[in-house]
Amino acid sequence: MVKLNRYIIRLAKELSRKRVACAAIFHFLYYFDWLFFSGIFIKQIVYFLENGFSLQEIMWFIAGTVCVFSLVGMFNSWYENCVKPETDIDIYQGLYERIYAKAQNASLSCFEDTKFYDKYMMALEDADTRLITSIDNIWSILMGAVAVVVSWGMMLRVDRWILLFMIAPVIGNFVFATALNKISYQIYEDTVVYKRVADYVNRMIHLADYAKDIRLTNIFRIMERKHKASVDSTLQVIDSYKKKSILYGWAYLFLSYTSIFEGVLFYGIYRTLVTKSLTMAQFTVLSSLMVTISSILIDFTEALISNYKNTFFIANLKEFLEFEPELPEDWDGIMPEEEIRSIEFRNVSFGYKDSRMILKDVSFRINAGETCALVGFNGAGKTTLVKLLLRLYDPTEGMILVNDIDIRKYNLAAYRKLYACAFQDGRIFARSIRDNVTMQRSAPADEAVIDKALRLAGIEDAVQQLEKGIDTILTKEFADDGVVMSGGQYQKILAARAFASDRQVLVFDEPSSALDPIAEHQLYESIAKAGQNRILIFISHRLSSTQSAQKIYLLDQGRIVERGTHQELMQLKGSYAKMYATQAKNYQAAEEEDWLSGSIFTWHRKGEVL
Repeated sequence: MVKLNRYIIRLAKELSRKRVACAAIFHFLYYFDWLFFSGIFIKQIVYFLENGFSLQEIMWFIAGTVCVFSLVGMFNSWYENCVKPETDIDIYQGLYERIYAKAQNASLSCFEDTKFYDKYMMALEDADTRLITSIDNIWSILMGAVAVVVSWGMMLRVDRWILLFMIAPVIGNFVFATALNKISYQIYEDTVVYKRVADYVNRMIHLADYAKDIRLTNIFRIMERKHKASVDSTLQVIDSYKKKSILYGWAYLFLSYTSIFEGVLFYGIYRTLVTKSLTMAQFTVLSSLMVTISSILIDFTEALISNYKNTFFIANLKEFLEFEPELPEDWDGIMPEEEIRSIEFRNVSFGYKDSRMILKDVSFRINAGETCALVGFNGAGKTTLVKLLLRLYDPTEGMILVNDIDIRKYNLAAYRKLYACAFQDGRIFARSIRDNVTMQRSAPADEAVIDKALRLAGIEDAVQQLEKGIDTILTKEFADDGVVMSGGQYQKILAARAFASDRQVLVFDEPSSALDPIAEHQLYESIAKAGQNRILIFISHRLSSTQSAQKIYLLDQGRIVERGTHQELMQLKGSYAKMYATQAKNYQAAEEEDWLSGSIFTWHRKGEVL
């Protein structure tokens, strides 16, 4: 607990030293205010009255007090209205920059790990607010502890037996408040998985991406039941802790507040009216101090509870920020050569954690200037193979070599700059077409490069028709005048992203899955043109696109079962030849249907004209 609080202050100082220092002064003055007016000011006024001081002397004392606390008020106003808003932003920006940097440095496998993802989501949840609250709590606890000791010292000067009343709030705070905090965090931890489900349903309902499916299918009812189930599960978790929470809550309130407030008051009345052992002046000071110490204890306890509760979240934040992934994005190593002569998979096997092997003993080699096609059924491991090549994961067994050097020896950022990729599940961002194509590479691309990339992707004409051209914002996420394109057009933007790059290796993963046959044919012609004098790797289910590839690898259940050129594989009369023949028949049937539809349409049109 102490180490974690030191970590909080150290982290806060790194983000905003000004906030930490000013918060300490603010909380010192806050408790000083309470102690001065209840233990010194009132006692001094009573002393002046009992000892016959003149009105002028009393007024001078009051005026001096007003001046001092006017300055205190000015500082508090400056802190609340200037320092806090300014430093809140500093802490927010600095902290989330660290969280995002850590998330960006984590390997892709981390995001597929439920435990890591839960920690990430917890770290994101009001991280800045929790840190700021923890700063205030720590200073409130430290200054409050001093204030409690001082106020009890003042009360002891009136009556030493008053110390007995301290036992109850100590038990209340350190036993029952601690137990309540543990229950609170346990409830949060037990319900975080249900909250994630509810958040997913909420996101699905309000995002435009799902609007069409929600209206045309019954998925909304299914997700509504899922949402209700998550809420019911959350309520069940809360209900399971209800009895303990009520019991501990009552014990905490009675011991921490009722016993000290009413107890000291009744004791003071008894001493003053029954035993006559306290004067009215002493009783006045005692009553004032009793109110003060009750208020101080309330603030102190609330800060203690809040701090204890926040420490669970801060501990998670600390663990997340100190997490070191097995494959960090800032992996250092040797710089790769600019010219790529070869890519080789040597006895590569791979399986996700606690899962079956997806790739099994895969070996092949691609040389400079060659085109390689990866084909096979769904789930054969084609996309996984590309992920390994890009070093989003490391092989479980075997190695991948570029220019005959294990890719694990390369600087990761520099290594990935060798590749330009277009994935079928790539994302379009709520930015301009320019930004979506260039992706803000280190060297800004000129408009000629962007135009050429759009032309190769077959979307240049559509972009030119837009009022703002390549500066048109995609989606309506942040711009009312943003453009929502079709799935095929978005896929062309993704292809243009790869075409705009001058990197040594082009990788296309199902780049035409949303395109019509004509657009698909044109895109593959552009891919072949862009791949000249470079290594070109593409994944495709449509085997008509693989005929020009120098090397075709057919994967089945994680193994390369056939390899060769199109002609060689057709002569082999294996799985590739069967798949190609089946697709050719389907294409021929579709073309005949289109031709007949077009002929009938033309005949009707001619009949109308005649």
